[in-house]
Amino acid sequence: MKKLVQLLLLLISAIGFSQISLSRHNLTPLTDGQVVAFNTIAYPAAELDFYVKNNSTTASTNIKITCTALVNNDGTGFELCFGPDCLSSVEVGATYPVNLPYVTLAPGQSSGNEGHFLNTTIGSGTYPKDYSFRFYQAGNLNGNTIDITYRFDPNLSSDEINQLETSGVILKSSVVDSQLELDVLKATNMEIFDFNGKQLLTNRLEYGIQTIDISSFASGVYLINFVNEKGVNSSMKFIKK
Repeated sequence: MKKLVQLLLLLISAIGFSQISLSRHNLTPLTDGQVVAFNTIAYPAAELDFYVKNNSTTASTNIKITCTALVNNDGTGFELCFGPDCLSSVEVGATYPVNLPYVTLAPGQSSGNEGHFLNTTIGSGTYPKDYSFRFYQAGNLNGNTIDITYRFDPNLSSDEINQLETSGVILKSSVVDSQLELDVLKATNMEIFDFNGKQLLTNRLEYGIQTIDISSFASGVYLINFVNEKGVNSSMKFIKK
């Protein structure tokens, strides 16, 4: 009986500590909470390809993807390929794959080359268009999750795309008079420091366009530090005229 209990505890432990990771096909890591932005629908430039990897050395895991949010779009024309599925639209709350209960990965195994997201339509109306997804382990309450957002905006510059990938926030201009204008994709905490390291302002930023009054700041160079809900830190500089 004692050996049976020990075996069960060992199995539970192996399942409970199973972790997954996400990377692009070139093995560049995709991190929890990351924003990947595109200003084109041209293939392959607009494709976000991915591998899901089971990092456990002892236990298989069952992977699913949930569409957690769609902003300024209804999911039409957005391609999601994973496991046996390659779909031309997505829906909020839907889980993938739809043709299998989940994709099973053996210990150390990665998912196949088919995995990708791709926006195929320019659309109309308001930009940006955001598509958010959560990768998770079905049936494993102790397993980790990975949230990724695919953003499409034909008006994005290369610099803005880089800002989104590192911080999830776009600083509209790095040279300002009296107000900072920020495009916030993920709720985040913001701190502003002068170049002597003195904290001048803290603020909680929510989704959307946010303006911050800095009219009382002296002319000079300042540092903004962001910490998102995933605990990821990033920073950028701006100049107050």
